[in-house]
Amino acid sequence: MDLYELRIENLFDEFTHVIPFNTIDGLTLLHGANGVGKTTVLKIIDALSNRRFSLLRSIHFSGLQARFSNGQTLTVKRNIDQADEKASLEFRLTESGDHLVHPPWTLGQSAEDLGIPKSVIEDIIHELNQTGANEWFDMVAGDTLDLNGVLDRYGDRLSQYSRVPSRAKHPDWLRSLTAKFPVFFIRTERLTSGSHDRPTKYRQSREASMTPTVRTFARDLSMRIQQSLAEYSNYSQKLDSTFPARLLDPAIHIETPGEDSIRKRYNEEADRRIRYVESGLLDRDAELELPQRELDDGERRVLNLYLADVRNKLSQLDEISEKIELFLQVINAKFRRKRLFVDREQGFRVVSTQGHQLSLESLSSGEQQEIVLTYGLLFREQVGTLVLIDEPELSLHVSWQNDFIPDLLKIAELAKLKFLVATHSPSIINDRWDLTVELSDGE
Repeated sequence: MDLYELRIENLFDEFTHVIPFNTIDGLTLLHGANGVGKTTVLKIIDALSNRRFSLLRSIHFSGLQARFSNGQTLTVKRNIDQADEKASLEFRLTESGDHLVHPPWTLGQSAEDLGIPKSVIEDIIHELNQTGANEWFDMVAGDTLDLNGVLDRYGDRLSQYSRVPSRAKHPDWLRSLTAKFPVFFIRTERLTSGSHDRPTKYRQSREASMTPTVRTFARDLSMRIQQSLAEYSNYSQKLDSTFPARLLDPAIHIETPGEDSIRKRYNEEADRRIRYVESGLLDRDAELELPQRELDDGERRVLNLYLADVRNKLSQLDEISEKIELFLQVINAKFRRKRLFVDREQGFRVVSTQGHQLSLESLSSGEQQEIVLTYGLLFREQVGTLVLIDEPELSLHVSWQNDFIPDLLKIAELAKLKFLVATHSPSIINDRWDLTVELSDGE
């Protein structure tokens, strides 16, 4: 289910924005003058999908309507209590005009009694650093949360140590709806990631749990490759063990193709295997050499079955290979005097033009950002996710900005993602003004 259109009313008590999403190319670019709410629009979408409703309460708007590709519309009305000036949210899901799908649900302002001291929250949630009596800074997301925000974002983990009811307070229909349009918000500073290993009780060094994201992703790729190769090996062994029986079984009809067809298919599969070798998936083993003479009927019959098995074996690696190839293509087009390689043991590694292996942490922040962004999009986001990117020009070298949109379009097609990018950089937009939606300042 895709988000088809978003309408936000009276943002900052001033702007009403209608944002149609580009569902064909999978990429929509938001642009407009400073102060019209580009970043806030992204925050609203992220808060809505991930049920971070404390953020919605804190943003000044009167209401929003999110239209989905299945014909349903989620309406959120933000109401202000005149007595204490605190906001509540009313959620309504409708279809076919204004027909209610479920009874409306209202979220008030009160936070739950945790059952544990607030002072231990940062010891349980290592990403948080308490900065006030009711305030925590999220070192990964880079934003500040009140207690409601902590519950919205980390209630599931807190519930293991307290009586926090976590997300069970949200109605089933709302949780089901938001799960159908997953959203991931990429902020500019995401070079470190927190380990989610559970502490023995409350305390574990937060510094010890923080690992450079580029290193975490390298290990992640190594595990993915090992898993894919294990599946490839198991499938190959199954085909190899049954090859003689299938070849000799009279009940199985095996065609005898012509000479040109056999040699063409052989070359295609050989080229395909070379691609997987260059992607770091397979070793460069000695290949079967076809004789220069004309093949007889029996040889062509055996080769026909053999090449069919080769095709089926390599198909087990197609998905990860395509992602690795695009990953290397995007990164190496930007690297200078160094090159990224995929390695089954290390995941990926960087080698200088002089042949020296470089530590991943020694890469510039821009180079690490590019690896983290590209890898995360290709390998770690679920199909159908709407990825929000805020002002990518702030972390991209000027010479890389023109390539940003073409790279995103390739990733959108291969990984089946959707993108909403907020920018006011002409270099980012380049010649793709057809993908843009302008947020007007009303003047």
